[in-house]
Amino acid sequence: MEALLDKGLSELGVSFSDEQRRQLDTYWSELALWNGKYGLVNASGEALVIKHFLDSFSAVSVLKTMAFDTACDVGSGGGFPGLVLAIAFPEKKFTLIERSGKKALFLANTAVMMHASNVEVKAEDADLIKEQFDLVLFRALGQFTQYFSTLYRLTAAGGHLFAFKGRREEIQHEIQSLAAEIQKKTVIETAHVPFLEDERNFVIIER
Repeated sequence: MEALLDKGLSELGVSFSDEQRRQLDTYWSELALWNGKYGLVNASGEALVIKHFLDSFSAVSVLKTMAFDTACDVGSGGGFPGLVLAIAFPEKKFTLIERSGKKALFLANTAVMMHASNVEVKAEDADLIKEQFDLVLFRALGQFTQYFSTLYRLTAAGGHLFAFKGRREEIQHEIQSLAAEIQKKTVIETAHVPFLEDERNFVIIER
C-alpha cells in the first residue's frame, strides 16, 4: 500500500521532509494497530489509502493558497483530515474535536507517538467549544448544513469553513438551505483525489 500512497502523493505534488514522513509512517502504524479495536475508519487496504489518506491530502494545494494559523477538525474520528493535514502543515496549529472518548484517546496518543507538537485533541462535543479558528474543517459528517450554526460559530472573522464533499449537484442543492448572504460567500472547488472514481469537491465558505 505504501507504493500506492507514494504514487498518489506524487500526483498531488505533495512532498515531505524526513520528519514528516516519519510522522506519516507512525500514524499509519498506529491506525493499523487500533482500527479493529476502536472502529476508527470503515476501510482497509487500497480503500484506506485512496478514500482517507489521499482524500485528505487532496486539500493541501488549495489550503496552501489560504491564510490561516489555526485550524480545527470537527468530528475528527480516526484523524481524517485533521491529523493528516497537521503533518502537511507542521507550522499551523490543529485542534481535533472528537466527542467519542475512545477515538479522542487514539488521536491524543497517536499525536504523542508522532511528536506532533502542533496538534491538540479535545474530547468534547463541538457545541461546547468556545474557541474560534481561522479554518474549520469538516468531512464525513453527512450534510454539513445540519451543523452549520456550530461550524460557523467556531470560525473566526475572516476565516473559512472547508468541507470535503461529493457530487456538485448535491452540494448545490444542500447550500440552498443557507441564508442568501452565506451563499454569496460560498465557493465550490473541484477536488482531485488520485485513483478515486467518485466525484469529490470542496465547499469553502468565508466567515
